[in-house]
Order: sequence, then C-alpha cells, then structure tokens
Amino acid sequence: MQVLLKLRDRVPAIAITALRGSLQQRCFSSSRYWAQQQTVAKDGLILGMFSSQKLVGAQAASLTESQQQVLLAQAQALGFKAEAGKVQTLLSNDLSRQIALVGLGTENAGSIVASGTTESEIVRTAVANGIRQLCARNVSNVSIAPLPHLQASAEGSTLALYKFDSFKSSTGKKDIESQDNSTISVKLLKSSDSAQLPDAWSTGKVYAEAQNLSRDLTNTPANYMTPIIFAKRVEEELSGLKGVQVNVHDEQWAESQRMGGLLAVSKGSSQPLRFVEIVYNGAQSSNVSLALVGKGVTFDTGGYSLKPGRFMDGMKGDMGGGAAVVAAMRGIAQLQLPVNVVATVPLCENMISGDAVKVSDVYTSRAGLTVEVMNTDAEGRLVLADALHYTIETHQPQTIVDVATLTGAMVVALGERYTGVFTSSSSLWKKVATAGETTDEPVWRMPLHDSWDAMLKSPVADLSNIGNKSEAGACTAAAFLRNFVHGPRLNPPEIPRDQNNDEAVPHWAHMDIAGPMEASASNGYHQKGMSGRPTRLLIELARQLSSGN
Repeated sequence: MQVLLKLRDRVPAIAITALRGSLQQRCFSSSRYWAQQQTVAKDGLILGMFSSQKLVGAQAASLTESQQQVLLAQAQALGFKAEAGKVQTLLSNDLSRQIALVGLGTENAGSIVASGTTESEIVRTAVANGIRQLCARNVSNVSIAPLPHLQASAEGSTLALYKFDSFKSSTGKKDIESQDNSTISVKLLKSSDSAQLPDAWSTGKVYAEAQNLSRDLTNTPANYMTPIIFAKRVEEELSGLKGVQVNVHDEQWAESQRMGGLLAVSKGSSQPLRFVEIVYNGAQSSNVSLALVGKGVTFDTGGYSLKPGRFMDGMKGDMGGGAAVVAAMRGIAQLQLPVNVVATVPLCENMISGDAVKVSDVYTSRAGLTVEVMNTDAEGRLVLADALHYTIETHQPQTIVDVATLTGAMVVALGERYTGVFTSSSSLWKKVATAGETTDEPVWRMPLHDSWDAMLKSPVADLSNIGNKSEAGACTAAAFLRNFVHGPRLNPPEIPRDQNNDEAVPHWAHMDIAGPMEASASNGYHQKGMSGRPTRLLIELARQLSSGN
C-alpha cells in the first residue's frame, strides 16, 4: 500500500480505488505474480501508450474506464514512461490476459511525434518488442489493438515472430533460445472508430511474410539451397499466383544466350547452373514498368581468389539479392499490384576445381564485351552483367534495379544499416529513397563518376572485372555493371564528370546490399542472421510505380 500513498497526489481517485480493489482481490506475492504471468495467462494483449499517459486501443480491447485507470496506475508505479519502443508487461484485473503496454513516445493531437525516425518505424518496433516480451512469457494468443499505423503493426508482429530452426532436432528445439513461435496466434482487434482500412493489416502481413521468405532462402545451408533447389522453391512459391509465369532455364539455354560470365563462374562447381525468370502481368498494357535482377550465387568460396575462412560461413547468403527479388515478386503478385514486373536471377556456385575460372582468364559476355578476370572473388558482377543485358534486351523495361551482395567495400563504407545505391537517374533515386524511408530499409546514394571507367581498363580485353587501384571498390563494381545497361563506356571523356542526372531509359539503379544482408544482433523486428532485406523496399517501389508516383 506504500505505492498507493506515493500515487495519491498524482493519480485520480478513481484509479486509486480501482487499484486498491485490484490488489486486495489478487492478494498474492510478487513471485506468484510472475508465476501467474508465465504459466496461467496464455492470452496476450498489446496496447499503445503515449508518454502523456494516454492509452491507445483500449476501446477496441473492451477495457472499461476503471480498468484503464488501473493499468495506468500500475504503469506509473513501475516507472514506465512510454518512451518510443519501450515495453511494460502487466496482468489484467482478472489475471486472464498479459498486457504489453508499448511506448509510442510523444503525441500531438493523437498522432505520434516522430523525431529522427518515422511514425511507422516507431509502431513497427514497439509492436515487435511487445510480441517478444509476450512470447518470452509463454503467451499463445496475442491480440493487437489498432495503433496509428496498421501496416507497420502487422509487419512488426510478423517479423518479430520469425525463427529459423528447420535444422534443429526436437531436442534442440526444446532449448529456450529455440522457442517455437510458429504456434502463436496473432490477430488485430477491430475498432469502430478506426479510420484505417483493414487492408492495411493484410498488406503489412504480405510485406513481412515476403521478407521472411527471403530470410528462409538465405539462412538455409548451401547444401540444401543449390541452384536447382532454389529454382524449384521459386516455382513452388510463385507458380500458382495469378498473373505469374515462372521460367527456369538450364546450362544449355545459357550457352544459347551467350552468357559467358554466368558460364565462366559456374564451371568450378559440380552443381549445374540455373537461370530463373519471373514474369508478372498486373497491368492492362504490355509495357514492363519494372525489372528486378538479383545476384544468385548460392555459395561463394571466392574461387582461386579464396575468401578468408572465418568469413566464409556467411557466403550461403551470397544470393541475398536473388532471394530478395524472388520474395518481392511473390509479395507483388499476392497484392495484385496493377503493374507489369519482371525478375531474373542467375544461379550458380563459385567454387574451386580443375575446371574453375582462373585469375587472368578472359571470357566474352552476352553483350559481346570481353572481360579479363583479375579477381575470381569479383564474380557477382560477371553473372549480373549477363542477366542485366538479357533482361533489358528481352523485356525492355522502363526501370531496372539490380540487387546484390557485391562488395566488401560497401560494408566498410556503410556497415549493415544502409544499402548503397548507385544510379545516374535522379528521378529513380527519389523513388528508391522514398520506398526506403517508408519501409525503414534506409538507402544512401553513392557516386557514379566517369573516373571509375578508366580504372577498369585491361591490357588484353575490353574490361577488367576489378579496378586497377586499391580504392573505390564498390564504385568500380557499379561502373562495371553500367557497361551492360546503356552500352559500353570504353572511351571516357577527356574531362570526367559526375553521372547523376542521366534520365536515359531504362532508368537503372544498382543496390549493393553486402552490409544489410546480415543482422548482427536480434532487436525489435530484426533477427540475428540473414536479414531478408531489401524485400519490403522492392515491393514498395513496385507499389509506387503502380500508382504512378
């Protein structure tokens, strides 16, 4: 009762009365309180709370005024200030539900004040943290009250529940760190005064489930995710969707398409290559508004330019670009966006054998340019170059975006937070940046400059696959790819200049995701391991294009 004395000058009398009655009714020790939370109350509820001590979603949760005041009094007694993303777990009066109050921070006329971030990111993170806390307390069913951003609520809850434990035995899954979240039920509470459409919730689930698919593909060990297995998984996930056609091409087809880069990289592996092509027709016209190209190297040893052993385990995710592209295509098709989108993923392994490509080997690309391989670990750009050239020539898209875990230099430059984006089109950059802000998959524009072209000269071929200096590694990789989009750039101008305002069609962007491909820690809706980024960004980009933005 000392708590009540401390609160009497700050909390309305009705709350004190209700809280006193609640405490007298329960009459149990703190140890029993937490035991009740973990073993009895299997139903959970997530409510929002502003730092002004205002609950969000209480009406949808059918909480009376008295019950709301008890929750607020308990929160104050525990020192909960409802800072953005923070969580306080309580019990309902009748002990039937565990309630996670998720902090939404400062409000302004009922809206979240998002300083330095976005409203949607605050909600996404807060809901994810609420889900995590309730799961840790063995809740089986979670109801989420309507918060200011329903799509973000759905994304946060779905992404936070993700676990990759497919290869754990039943004994291993009993480990508390491997708690099975697949049986937890999550639903949105309906509110008569909610101005948001229910579609926002289902849209958020599509976005998040697509990212979880990308996580699955990249987290799977390489012996269970070969080019053939990856291609079959694509067929399973997308073939039955309306407006979707999936074509899987083999090595003979690649030879007929003169894909010298893809063929050269794949030679070192006993696993045959595949080239996946996904066509989604959602618009009435036949024009392709967007093409996505994803790097699909299902395991990368570096070839004879061997990678350091302690970094090689992450190379099962070297097809993270391909995984994100495939997952985004599933999301686009499930949402039935009114836009035509094409995706291509060149799939192979980069291995060492007597047949593997060697340093200083020369091959001829699909575009007819010859390339000297000066580093076999710079293989991603070789397979992407053929895929870009094929996709542009075959489908003639208005916009084309390639996504790849391409360079360690990008990790050094931006870390795991930002995706580096190279594009000469300012209009496309604005669209990509907006999509990144909306989904909180942040991007950073990197420079394209004529100077990079001169660094790719080779004495024996048209191009070298790496720059001739130990600098600008991510920039020269982007410059290499540009030769296969708008034509060869073998004769740089006398006065080099920035390439940041070229609106030639197709508008092209290269996204280097080597940093954000992997999350180093679990927090909020992020799970340690392969991240599945930038899947939601790609879906959002397609949505923008479908609405004419």
